[in-house]
Amino acid sequence: MLPSSSPPTARHITGVDRLLTAAVRLSGTLPATRSTLGVVRGRHRSEHERTAALRARLSERGLVSVELSPAPEPGERAGTQHGLPPRPVGLLVHTPGVRPEQAMRAAALWRLPLLIDRPDGVAGAGACQQDVIGIHLAGRGYELALRQADLIALHAEPGPIRLILDNEKITMPDGRRLSVTTTGSGLLEVRGEPFGTRRVRRLRFERAWGTHRLDVDGIPVREVRAPLRMEADPGRLRMVRA
Repeated sequence: MLPSSSPPTARHITGVDRLLTAAVRLSGTLPATRSTLGVVRGRHRSEHERTAALRARLSERGLVSVELSPAPEPGERAGTQHGLPPRPVGLLVHTPGVRPEQAMRAAALWRLPLLIDRPDGVAGAGACQQDVIGIHLAGRGYELALRQADLIALHAEPGPIRLILDNEKITMPDGRRLSVTTTGSGLLEVRGEPFGTRRVRRLRFERAWGTHRLDVDGIPVREVRAPLRMEADPGRLRMVRA
């Protein structure tokens, strides 16, 4: 066992050999112009060390890699406005020890397939696709929610909220939470009072007085104002299990 003062290395991370074997196999299927592997960059120091260790192991196998963040860095924003990944990257590899949700967010952001270690109890390799929610914020760009987005009023008396569900206009009472999830079939499932649950292709949060908080997958992301719109982004995330 490593002393607590020693940085983690890829050789001591559970499942890394399986990931490396799969990365070598899949890299041989990538086009020459997209042969670089992306490695998920974590937020904390220990995650940075694990990422560096994984990249060192990939280098030992002759594979070129770069680090990608779950959120675009200042120098990376131009490409993400059009949903384009860095040109040479063809596959994103999850760093064991970095939360899978971070890897999924990075894969969805950069529109890359994600290589991730299979969960305990799942035998063999496999692949799956997931829809994500695309949130178009007025004047602030494009945000991604993997499973769920919530809008919560921050003002004590926000006033009525006006929504457009597909083409139907609905007015909600003030102070209610609006929750949106994906159905997996290219639709959004929208829950709120007084209309209950609806399945729609798109939602527009058209008019509301005051600021609301946008929570993405249960994590407060930012304060937003109307208008904004949401839609399912089918097949945006494709995962390959090592």
